[in-house]
Amino acid sequence: MAAAQKTGFDRFVAEQLRRPRFADEYARARAEIRAVDDLIRALDEQRVAIGMTKAELARRISGRPEVVRRLLTAEDANPTMETVLRMAEAVGLRVALEPIDAPSRLRHTRDRRRKTARSKRQAHAAA
Repeated sequence: MAAAQKTGFDRFVAEQLRRPRFADEYARARAEIRAVDDLIRALDEQRVAIGMTKAELARRISGRPEVVRRLLTAEDANPTMETVLRMAEAVGLRVALEPIDAPSRLRHTRDRRRKTARSKRQAHAAA
């Protein structure tokens, strides 16, 4: 099967990703989106596992059914923390924070330092 042809936007993003600052911000934004998606998916999986309908979930959090449906199915869901907490409680879960594993945190710091140093060298060379 042939690979999909890249659009102008795809080429633009690929070019921008070569810039360290853009790449860092892009990675951060993707991580945030992935975290929200994972959270919403976990809440929806728990809802299904306990046999709760979306309408029942809406009633339990004092929300409108169409809002809950959209939140659980939209590609760009961005719930408030209050909504997440209410939904979690309604399906028998609680939200907890956990530390980032040390290797991941160290790798991110090391990569950022390398990119910053590279950017400074490039700026100095261009001057």
